[in-house]
Amino acid sequence: METPPAAKHPKFVRWALMFGIVVVLNIFFSVVLALAYPAPLYEDFCPAQPMISPSDAATCDAQGGIWTEYPSTAPAPDISAPKTTGYCDMYAKCQKPYQAASEQHALYAFVLTVGLGLLALIAGFTPIGSSIVSSGLSYGGVLALIIGSAEYWGTAGNWIRLAITAIGLIALLYIGWRRFRD
Repeated sequence: METPPAAKHPKFVRWALMFGIVVVLNIFFSVVLALAYPAPLYEDFCPAQPMISPSDAATCDAQGGIWTEYPSTAPAPDISAPKTTGYCDMYAKCQKPYQAASEQHALYAFVLTVGLGLLALIAGFTPIGSSIVSSGLSYGGVLALIIGSAEYWGTAGNWIRLAITAIGLIALLYIGWRRFRD
């Protein structure tokens, strides 16, 4: 039995399908990331604290906070207000482990997202019979690379940022040169 020739679809339908593949592919990647490596929750590191903040260093330390003295050049407080010499930061001790866990998560999320993006790019450049599907996978892979890099960008140091952009530029130039020779 012979396969009927492909019906010619309007360009906007082709673009809509390709755009849909790009968007849903990246939503799929974000769900995979959330299931494979969930983000750390702030509440797991810093449970809710009582509404009344301790008013002296001893009480602050006893409740797990860090007491910070006001500078001696601070303006004179209102006489009617209770006199305090500083404030208690109830979240200072738990913030550091949470920040470390968030940075580790950002690194792993970057690696996973970039890996999935590269797989999508490779699949997009593999002849699979449909130019729309190939284009959708390719653009979806590029978008995954952008999303992964953007999410890790604030955590990465300058040398890592340079490496990310250099590798991305080299890869895109190579792909363009190999696949789209004029």
